[in-house]
Amino acid sequence: MIKGASHPLELALGLGLKRLLQWGLPLSAAMLLFPAPPPDDGLLIYNLVHLGLLQIAALLFAAEIEKLLDHPWFPDTKRRWLASAASLVALVTGFAALLTLATSAAARYDVSLQFLQLLSSLDIAWVTAALFFGAMRLWRPSLAWAAAVAIVLACIGSIAAYLIEVGFTPEGGWVVSGADLMTIVIPTDTVAAVISITVLLVASQRNDQLAAQRSPQS
Repeated sequence: MIKGASHPLELALGLGLKRLLQWGLPLSAAMLLFPAPPPDDGLLIYNLVHLGLLQIAALLFAAEIEKLLDHPWFPDTKRRWLASAASLVALVTGFAALLTLATSAAARYDVSLQFLQLLSSLDIAWVTAALFFGAMRLWRPSLAWAAAVAIVLACIGSIAAYLIEVGFTPEGGWVVSGADLMTIVIPTDTVAAVISITVLLVASQRNDQLAAQRSPQS
């Protein structure tokens, strides 16, 4: 359990800023020294490894703040646990966004590829955090970690399949293909979102029901 502040969001925000500095600065420095290569010289692998590192950082941050859900806040809200979990999901997503923006700029991606990396990172971060928070309340920690890693790999795999299919522009930019997005990326994103939301809602129902049962006795 994180110690040192009075409100869970204050705790989580403070830790998020600390981790952004601890992880973001070294990663940005490394990417400044070794920027993204041209499309024909390993840009795909570079981009996917970068996306994977971003999601590892976001998941590790989610794991650090997950214990804050042991005592949900928002006392005037009917679904206290769900409201608390949703707040932390949003925080993890914001953490991933800031880390992605800084490191993508350091890598000197084409502007359009920076945008794709941001969209991909945000999309993966929120479904992973939602699944992880819910799964930690429903299953053993090992299963929760396995589920979170699996969904990260599946989502990155769909991005990889898309980029392999459409390639990059000569400048290393994002080639937008609506048809390929609809057949490769969107189905994976939709399934991931449904799974994550379902797990989070089931966990919320269990935790909020337990809290409701205890409240008359308190």
